[in-house]
Amino acid sequence: MIEQHVAHGTTANQPHVNEILNQVGPGTPAGEYFRRFWLPVAMATQVKDLPVALRILDEELVLYRDRGGQLGLLHAHCSHRGTSLEFGIIEETGIRCCYHGWLYDSDGTILETPGEPPTSRIAGHIFHGAYPLREHGGLVFAYMGPRAECPPFPMLDSVDQPDDEIAPYLIHSPCNWLQITENAMDPFHSVFLHARATGAQFKELAAFAELPQPKWHDRAFPGFFYTNPRRVGDYVWVRLHDYFLPTLVQNGSLFEEAKQSKYFGRGGLTRWIVPIDDTNSMMIAWRHFNERDDPEGHGKRDQIGYESIDFYGQTKDRPYEMRQRNPGDYDAWVSQGPINDHNREHLGATDQGVALLRRKLRNEIENLMSGAAPVQPSAVAGERIHTYAGDVVLRVPKSNDDRALVATVADQVAEVMVSADGYAGDDRVEYLKREMKALEDRY
Repeated sequence: MIEQHVAHGTTANQPHVNEILNQVGPGTPAGEYFRRFWLPVAMATQVKDLPVALRILDEELVLYRDRGGQLGLLHAHCSHRGTSLEFGIIEETGIRCCYHGWLYDSDGTILETPGEPPTSRIAGHIFHGAYPLREHGGLVFAYMGPRAECPPFPMLDSVDQPDDEIAPYLIHSPCNWLQITENAMDPFHSVFLHARATGAQFKELAAFAELPQPKWHDRAFPGFFYTNPRRVGDYVWVRLHDYFLPTLVQNGSLFEEAKQSKYFGRGGLTRWIVPIDDTNSMMIAWRHFNERDDPEGHGKRDQIGYESIDFYGQTKDRPYEMRQRNPGDYDAWVSQGPINDHNREHLGATDQGVALLRRKLRNEIENLMSGAAPVQPSAVAGERIHTYAGDVVLRVPKSNDDRALVATVADQVAEVMVSADGYAGDDRVEYLKREMKALEDRY
């Protein structure tokens, strides 16, 4: 059983805090849930020749790469007298505290305690807090839960494709993780925030201003995919999104024009919302670049990086007046406050995805509190985890009840996606293309 308590940093005069979902420190329900998953904690380019001070899940940590190339993520404060290892000296193996010279290996082993007598039993018997790491695609991932329960590193089939370049980025937001990640389960916000209220922010496409017809589908592990179809001239454009708990999200191309048939497109973003503490979070992600999903080259690779992305409204780095006249996603979630008070909300029919996510998160967290380990995304041996995010565009003539037709096509696209799970690798891709084409031909 996990003991529930109020996390460090919360006070009585703060807004209403949902203790199950919002608090992420050690021992809190959501904090323990997050710690059962591999999470990206930094961009690899942040780790140079000096230690990097981090706060992740309300823990003070230090990330470094020793001179032998080994990454380490250690509790920040030296086990001797508490000096921060952000001022440590990086060695060939490990990091040495500047205060009294204790040397730590990347797994927390104390290698040396200079000044102590030869009979000292400190080195080799006391272990400093440390977490396993995995470097992949320019991001550094950590597992911060019980070592015995460490799951396999999740390899996604949307990453490392030969025709696709991934570019990592990281953006900080001064607010709770939940109000950021809920944005991904709210397809209706795109209609108003990105089209009707302020004008087209991502592309001049009339379909973006139409009310969507989303439908959410469960996965075998905790998570969802959902379809978000639109009518564009003679085509039905079905946009598919992935959501893996706790916060892994993938969506379709940022620049899809739906001008011609597309039977299998991939996502434009693979991103996580990682809590720094209860009132600070970071979006840490891969931006995808390829000719298939951005044939006209709208994406700007040189704008991707630390606190930088190539589409509108994701950071605070715009003049305040511009943010007022043309607010973006960042303004929508940060302006809810450090922790959004759910008691002041009035959810409606357009909030189905948000409500679904909150229920699912609460259920999964409560299952962990009762002793049930989270089900992890998995794949058959030698195969990567299947993802669905991307765009399918089918030529489908309009009907008298066109909204019903569009919804039906989206359901059929979802059925094809799920049926493809019986295939692997290139066979799966070819199956999807063939079956989507067959679906189009039926109309």
